[in-house]
Amino acid sequence: MSRDSQPPSATISSLPARRPARLPARGGAGGQTPGPAVGPVEAIRRLRADPLGRLTELGREHGPVARVASWPVSAYLVTDPAAIADALVSGHRAYAKGSVRQGPGGRRTVVQPLTLLLGQGLLTSAGEVHRQQRRLIQPLFHKQRIAGYADTFAAVAEKTADGWRDGQRLDVHAEMTEMTLAIVARTLFDVDLDSEVVEIVRTALDLAMPAARRASLPGFATMERLPTRASRRRRVALTALDRSIHDMIAARRAAGTTGGDLLSLLLSARDPDTGAPMGDSQIRDEALTLLLAGHETTANALAWTFHLLGGNQEVLTRLQAELDQVLAGRRPTIDDLTRLPYSNAVLTEAMRLYPPVWAMGRHLVEDREVAGARLPAGATLIFSQWVVHRDERWWPHPERFDPGRWIHSDSAPVASTAFVSPAVSPAGSPTRPRFAYFPFGGGPRQCIGNSFALAEGVLALASIVRSWSFTPVPGVDIVPQPQVTLRPRDGLPMVARRRSPGTPPGPGGAAA
Repeated sequence: MSRDSQPPSATISSLPARRPARLPARGGAGGQTPGPAVGPVEAIRRLRADPLGRLTELGREHGPVARVASWPVSAYLVTDPAAIADALVSGHRAYAKGSVRQGPGGRRTVVQPLTLLLGQGLLTSAGEVHRQQRRLIQPLFHKQRIAGYADTFAAVAEKTADGWRDGQRLDVHAEMTEMTLAIVARTLFDVDLDSEVVEIVRTALDLAMPAARRASLPGFATMERLPTRASRRRRVALTALDRSIHDMIAARRAAGTTGGDLLSLLLSARDPDTGAPMGDSQIRDEALTLLLAGHETTANALAWTFHLLGGNQEVLTRLQAELDQVLAGRRPTIDDLTRLPYSNAVLTEAMRLYPPVWAMGRHLVEDREVAGARLPAGATLIFSQWVVHRDERWWPHPERFDPGRWIHSDSAPVASTAFVSPAVSPAGSPTRPRFAYFPFGGGPRQCIGNSFALAEGVLALASIVRSWSFTPVPGVDIVPQPQVTLRPRDGLPMVARRRSPGTPPGPGGAAA
């Protein structure tokens, strides 16, 4: 890897030992925040066995702040939208990225699992480094820049669908993964899907992503240093990825970096105060961060959208009717995004039920009151989109796939994108808190590519659904797998059905 001094444990800093502060009683025994009456080993075992189910259970049974585990991470699940807003927006300086792991002798270590793959890119960096990089990169995601990529979003989606046959059984998740990889290869690196660099990227992601989730576990650093087959393969793949990206950086520098792809724009970026460019290692980290954010998460969002559409004929029919009326058989463009309110709502609702990022973590850098509980510095807080997005306090019939809940004629535009229809409300209701829905996070660390992802998602969805639908394979259970992102565990097998724009739903058209 390019950062030879950074160990594969993904550890980024250490904190001095400190005796935990005692918490005031909030309905729990012994002055502790409510949580399960189990030991630390059992608490971690339950969480690892079923993260989604366990966090949902804790949120429902123990209130807005629930103790998840006491060791090796003193972790709390926070489900109160106001507390989430404090952590991400108004009080964000009291929180920092990563989890705090307790080690021998009371030593505490801040762990950022994704540094294994992403180094110190926007997703993992902190403090002044993050602020400086965000300021440099923000112009790359201006509305006009994203509009320039719109035709690529739609064209690649159409090309992907051209390879399908009516009645063919497909792994829709695999298809969406390849499609979004092709999109990001073109927009980020200006290369085709069959290029050598894309194969290197594909291999590195496949090997590194499962390991990244385990990087915060005790003993990972030691295990990763052992000469096991898996660790050797990861090191070889990451070294090849580094070499490939640095070769592209060198080639762009030699050519004058005049391209419109994001890598060339990263090379051209200059600090507005000093005029200094980014170094090659920083460009590598930012390129990989944009690659992951623009590929993995969007693929998952689209896959889950097709899964939900396959089980809801009424929603599919209404979506197809909107596409037929607005597009009339043509390819969608950037100007169509504001004309497709229901298409926007379908993707928005899919990300409510199956958020690509299912949980995010922060740790406190000072003692702080969180939703009525006084928590000590060093406490790790978990904000789970999966749990909050399915909280019946904010979402009537939370398990129901209902894009209509996002359609309001007098609503303001979704705050996270410059393109989405004004009919789609960010919270869906004037009585619903802002952070009852936060698929892209929020505040100074909100996903910088959220507008890119939403434009890509809606245009790809429209390009495919105007001509295709998918029906579930009977007898196949689809189970979400919460790793770094939320994937279907064994893929998403479905049957492709071709339709012509305007074809009524039914056999050979949409799902019957």
